[in-house]
Amino acid sequence: MKKIKWLALTFTLLFVFPILVLASSGKITVSGTSTVVVGNSVKLTVTLSGSDIGSWKMNLNYDKSFLKLTATNSESGGTMMSASSTSGLSKKTYSFTFTTLKQGSTTVSVNSYEAYNFSDFGAMSLSASGKTIKIITKEELEASYSKNNNLASLGVDGYELSPAFNQDTLEYNVIVPEDTKEINISGKASDGKSTVTGLGVHPVTLGTNTFPIVVRAENGSEKSYTLTVEVKDANPINVKVGEEDYTVVKIKEYLPVNNLYQDYNVTINDINIPAYYNEFTKLILVGLKDKAGKINLFIYDEDAKTYTKYNEIGLNKVTIYPKETKETLEGYKKTQVTIGDLKVDAYYLTSDERFVNIYGVNVETGEEGFFVYDKKSQSLTKYNDEYDIEIKNLNTKLDTYVYIIIGFSVILVLLLFIMVFIIVKKQKKPRKKENEKNNKNKKNEKIKSDDKK
Repeated sequence: MKKIKWLALTFTLLFVFPILVLASSGKITVSGTSTVVVGNSVKLTVTLSGSDIGSWKMNLNYDKSFLKLTATNSESGGTMMSASSTSGLSKKTYSFTFTTLKQGSTTVSVNSYEAYNFSDFGAMSLSASGKTIKIITKEELEASYSKNNNLASLGVDGYELSPAFNQDTLEYNVIVPEDTKEINISGKASDGKSTVTGLGVHPVTLGTNTFPIVVRAENGSEKSYTLTVEVKDANPINVKVGEEDYTVVKIKEYLPVNNLYQDYNVTINDINIPAYYNEFTKLILVGLKDKAGKINLFIYDEDAKTYTKYNEIGLNKVTIYPKETKETLEGYKKTQVTIGDLKVDAYYLTSDERFVNIYGVNVETGEEGFFVYDKKSQSLTKYNDEYDIEIKNLNTKLDTYVYIIIGFSVILVLLLFIMVFIIVKKQKKPRKKENEKNNKNKKNEKIKSDDKK
């Protein structure tokens, strides 16, 4: 009897238990966005995963009062997902796109599902989970955005801020040595959803350098911090041009690049100052920095010790330095044109003309005189008075042609009047003869009538 029981137990262990252990299993998941605004689209992915999947059948379930199905890659074109594989799969995915219809919370899930093993056609053990979607209004979404536009930290690598950083303090100062060429501004926003502009490596020049650091919160609100970096100048040369205060630039690397001028040096206040010089314009250019830290080139007069803002016009590989002139062009009128940010004197034949003449010096060749500026193509060419002569000759010819045309027109009108007059006169003569004939007939009839009487 005991032997029979052991045989039965052995049979169960050998045959039944392996089948239970080897039965395939899998899971069904629904994934996608958890929060969406009413009226917007939401894409969900249904994934069947397991091992050696041979065939499957699943149905997607959702509340049609909240969602409207607009697109899917399922075999049925709807919520039913049913197919088989020619080889065992480990994963099968489907995508469903919905339009949200109203505010609220709804769950999308898979029901009526089944799957079978590819090798032995055995039913797979499946588990399924759904996806809950929260549908909100645009106002609710915007109200959920973070308003935090504070900095959590701010500094300049290697230097100390004054005052010490505080998220509510908006202005800071740093003093760096005279030979400092650049600084690295570091910082971090309090909220990870905020963005910060103004951080990183920035070039600096002698004197005051100002850098804004702006924090933009997720909801769009901004806060601006200001960092002033003072590159210490042991012996600054301060000058005044008009009503503006400037500082003379003493380091060549800080000067704006000008390839048409040669490197030069001048002495100002017993200090050797880097400059530019051009043999054609005979101008010395030095750099002056304004209060905002911007450097521009100025003409330096060594005798008068004065500074004048330097401007040049560079178009289609022609660069001129505009100058005032006493020369005149016959038939031209004086005006002003704006090229870039610069206003210069110009001369024109007609106010609506496309071309005007500008007086200046070609910085590259030294050629001085009038240059033709094409307002449409923004180009410069050397002025040629032969062009004006041709234009004047052409205008003279046009005037002559106009007079000839007017003369022919007058003659044509007179001829038309004469022809009309002749035609009218010819029409009147037959009518006169006909009237005379009728009067004669009437007279004869009257004589006959009198004779009868």
